[in-house]
Formats: sequence, structure tokens, C-alpha cells
Amino acid sequence: MGNASNASVWAYADVFIAPVDAVIPEGGRPFGPEWEQVGLLDGEEGFTETVEVESEDLYAWGGVLVASTHNNFKVTRKFLPFEDNKTVYDLMYPGHGVDFSGDGGYEGEIRVPDLQARFKIAFETRTGDLVKRTVSANYAQVAERGESTENATELAKREITVAIYPTEGDEPTLFYTYKGRARSGDGE
Repeated sequence: MGNASNASVWAYADVFIAPVDAVIPEGGRPFGPEWEQVGLLDGEEGFTETVEVESEDLYAWGGVLVASTHNNFKVTRKFLPFEDNKTVYDLMYPGHGVDFSGDGGYEGEIRVPDLQARFKIAFETRTGDLVKRTVSANYAQVAERGESTENATELAKREITVAIYPTEGDEPTLFYTYKGRARSGDGE
């Protein structure tokens, strides 16, 4: 029989960005000051995770399947921020020269981005005091800077897809994950 506590609908969500050496908050504790929020997100689109694996079937004479190979594992996550802010520009145009006023205004130069920029990324969803987090164990890079939409009937938004890179070693790790109660930073 199924367990309803294993299924969730989330009221709120955030994406956080930090330097590659940032500490991952464990056990539902708050993110440290080095983690920056991306801002308002398109909740209808949510987060889309894609797992890509290349496979090839190998046949003997007579069309008999002998083996299949599977390699080149890749995980990407897509999200759509509504805001134009420093964190979004740091993702879209790393190395930009734009200053943000904090009240929605900004000014400066958008330069050709550093396409090799690396960062840690965390995806968080919340309902009440229940939180679910997926945090890159190693680093992420922007894999695709998708469409940016501005029109008269919807909030402006842009599509960002990040590739998640695993740790090195005998047991490469993609993510630290947590689903449970949110806790305060004082060891609660």
C-alpha cells in the first residue's frame, strides 16, 4: 500500500547559489550568508530535472541482441526566475558590470559571460515547516541560457538550465538531499 507522506505538493520554493567551497547546511538548518537566493520563481513550471544517458544496443549476426552499453550520465535541472537581480545576472552573465539598487532598478554593462563559471546550487521546496532540499555536492554550471520572455500579459521570466557535476572518487556524489522538518541554526 502507498504512503501519502512520501508524496508532496509544495507551497513555496527557492533556488540558492553559492561559491563552490560553501558549506552545505544539513539536517534542515538555514543556509549561511554565502548562499544567495535567486528570487521569485515560476511556480507553475517548477523545477525540471532531466537525466541523460547514452545507450547503444550491440547485436550479433542474425539480429540477436548480445549486450547494451550505457554511458555518459548527465543530470540537469531547469528553473525560471521572474526577477532581474544580482544573483540571476551572476548566473546568466557571470562577470557582468551591472549594479542593482535593491528597489528594482539597475544599471551597467552586460558583458560576454564567463561560460566556465562554477558554483554550488540548492533547490528548496517548503510547505509549513516541512522542507525538501537538493544541493549540488560538487558544483554546477549553467548549461543553457534559454528564452527570456517579456510581454503584456505575463511576468517577465528567463529559462536557466544547470548541469550538475559529481564529486570525484570511488563513489561520485551528485547531490546532498534532505526532506524533513526545517530547523533553526541553533541546533534545534
